[in-house]
Amino acid sequence: MPAQSLAGKARRAEVRSEYFRYLVPTIVGQVAHCCYCLADVFFVGMAVGENGLAALNVALPIFTVYTTFSILIGVGAATTISVCRGEGDPESGDRVFTMAVVSVLAAGALLSVFGTLFLRQIACLFGATDLIVGNVVAYLSPISPLCFVYMLSSAMCVIVRSDGNPRLVMVAGAAGNVANILLDYLFVIPLGMGTFGAGLATIIGPFITCGLLSLHFVTRRNEVRFTRRFFSPRLWWRMVKNGAGSGVLETSAGFVILMFNIVLIRVGGETAVAVFSIISNIGYVGKGIFNGMAQAAQPIISISYGSGWYGRMKAVDRVAMATAVLFSLAVYGVILLFPGQIIGLFISTDARVLAIGVPAVMLYFLSLPFTGANTILMYYFQSIEQSLCTTAIALLRGIVLVYLALRAFSALWGLSGVWLALFAAEALTFAIFFPVKLRLNRGFRETDDGPKQSL
Repeated sequence: MPAQSLAGKARRAEVRSEYFRYLVPTIVGQVAHCCYCLADVFFVGMAVGENGLAALNVALPIFTVYTTFSILIGVGAATTISVCRGEGDPESGDRVFTMAVVSVLAAGALLSVFGTLFLRQIACLFGATDLIVGNVVAYLSPISPLCFVYMLSSAMCVIVRSDGNPRLVMVAGAAGNVANILLDYLFVIPLGMGTFGAGLATIIGPFITCGLLSLHFVTRRNEVRFTRRFFSPRLWWRMVKNGAGSGVLETSAGFVILMFNIVLIRVGGETAVAVFSIISNIGYVGKGIFNGMAQAAQPIISISYGSGWYGRMKAVDRVAMATAVLFSLAVYGVILLFPGQIIGLFISTDARVLAIGVPAVMLYFLSLPFTGANTILMYYFQSIEQSLCTTAIALLRGIVLVYLALRAFSALWGLSGVWLALFAAEALTFAIFFPVKLRLNRGFRETDDGPKQSL
């Protein structure tokens, strides 16, 4: 076999190895995080019933407001820090890191005050009816005053992972989420605290996660450091631009749920909303796993981009894209085999619920392969600081196309049309932006020089 071919195989194996070094702990952490969301659904559905599930679904878009800022700053900081490292400029990376922590805490403090003072009004604004508003307020009342801790936890998970410590992020995230699940059961079932207990368990977990993440700095495993002279308008704006797409996508996740809730109330009633509560939480698990796959590739892509090692950058993207698509196809196969069992596990095996739920999961999750591909695509653009493409993808797949598809498809096909709306939005987004990526990649010349700074 020619030496060039052997060298190419060795490089591909090295890329896969580096990617999976980040991927495995990232996915474990994301799955643990998503499991607590399903635990909320499971325990609240068991103890409170359909009204409790509907309340959780109304609360989720409100809760998304808190996550938007943490993801925007966390992902933007991680990307900027990695590119600065690739460029051989660690001092700018330290300044970005310090600005990120200060920005998250400042935004969290403002949201804590606002969310606590106007919680009931916000719940009603996001679609809470008289029947469920009490449960919505009960769920969010322990979360809103302490949301800055949750925001700091989310942002630091992304930054510490990008700083080369994915295993600690896995341990810290898993510990916080396992505690969350155990407390969910304790507060909701034996103690009978209902949705308030679920919310209380949700906000305790981030305290544990933040405590463990601090070990990254205490044990001096960190490459990024706090610095006194940190503020730079140029670097702050660069960080925000790099995280804007993720922030928009996180906001749009709540907006999608809100749009679906409004249309489903009109087309299918509160039973359809309860079914969608299950679907949206399963979808949240899928979104978390796809985000994990993309975030595992981000530091490698960003450092390679900053150092001019474009061959490695594109190779990691290909591995991440293949992983996401194959995983989504496998999951959809399971959904096709067991749709009734999935619905019955979380809410009811009642014939009326199954009549709506079974076709719902089969049609809604047709979108999975495109959701996975678009997530990798979006993070790829973000990792190489193509913020306009990232934001455009997030707006199209998360707001514009979903809104248009919901209006058109619900009018044409009723409830079935509602479930197909996300598939249409994701497929169209991929058809638009995958060719954009191919054209962009042609502008990056392959190099064999290696990075300026070690990965």
